[in-house]
Amino acid sequence: MEKQGITLIYGEDEWVKNEALKAIKAKTVDESDLMNYSYFEGKDIEVANIIDIGETMPFFAEQKLIVVKNSGYFKVGKKDDTQKLLDWLKVKPEYSLIVFVEQDVDKRNSLYKYIQKDFTAIEGNTPNDEALVKIIGNACKERGLNIDSGLIKYLAMNLPKQVSHILVELDKLASYVGDGKVTREAIDNVCIFSLEQRVFELLKAVSQNQTQMALGIYNKLIESKESPIGVLVLIGRQYRQLLQVKYLQRNNANPKSIGQTLGIPYYVAQDLCMQAQRFTFKNLQDILELCLESDEAIKTGKMEQVKCVEFLIIKCITLNHQ
Repeated sequence: MEKQGITLIYGEDEWVKNEALKAIKAKTVDESDLMNYSYFEGKDIEVANIIDIGETMPFFAEQKLIVVKNSGYFKVGKKDDTQKLLDWLKVKPEYSLIVFVEQDVDKRNSLYKYIQKDFTAIEGNTPNDEALVKIIGNACKERGLNIDSGLIKYLAMNLPKQVSHILVELDKLASYVGDGKVTREAIDNVCIFSLEQRVFELLKAVSQNQTQMALGIYNKLIESKESPIGVLVLIGRQYRQLLQVKYLQRNNANPKSIGQTLGIPYYVAQDLCMQAQRFTFKNLQDILELCLESDEAIKTGKMEQVKCVEFLIIKCITLNHQ
């Protein structure tokens, strides 16, 4: 049976971690209880201070809650402090509840192993696509947004996967539409999409021979201070993915199985399948060669970065006409 009293919350998504911490507070001691709630943050935390607080009896309560955030105790470099803290955790009073909230952990760390084995370790990483759609749907209801389910999926597909960023974008969207209905045009006007998705839309325009649209998307990326080299890397990655899709299609794979093979959502696989049909194998191989040539031209200083990637986009469209 899992023991109570020590919890580790770790991972990359701050919103997910904060929600887990809020749930613990709701069941135990809220931060408004100044006598029984203590908070430590940063790599300069003294273990002795945590222990002193932990050994002090709660004030007119059965429990006290100690939150320790971004301490660094779960990574290399603090061996003595980690051991001192671990020794205390093994004998700490039952009335002291302690929650560690960390960005990164080393799973070989003795403190991590102790908590993971006998207590509670919560990995707060980015929700999967299905969970993200539910989170966005609930957040839209909370903001009173009149939005169709298809547009909720559109938001989940296009926005960066950090929930905290998504909620900021929904706040902007709510201010923009007011009491009106959310449209795709409103989303496109207000929300900042992830770089990966914007490059995806750029290459969709390329596959449809829409030169003006493709260059328009690229110019907006440059205006928003995106790195041309970063854009080039994503262009190369997506064309390699299109080539993979084309090979899988040749073996009669459907979008669902292609998505599972490549580890991508079904709706992304559908789009890639449609794009792949607009290219021949030779087109894709030639474009990947152009990506390598562009990378070399930038690295050797033969061509300025912004113009080099712009020229690559034009050549990709020209190849697609052949």
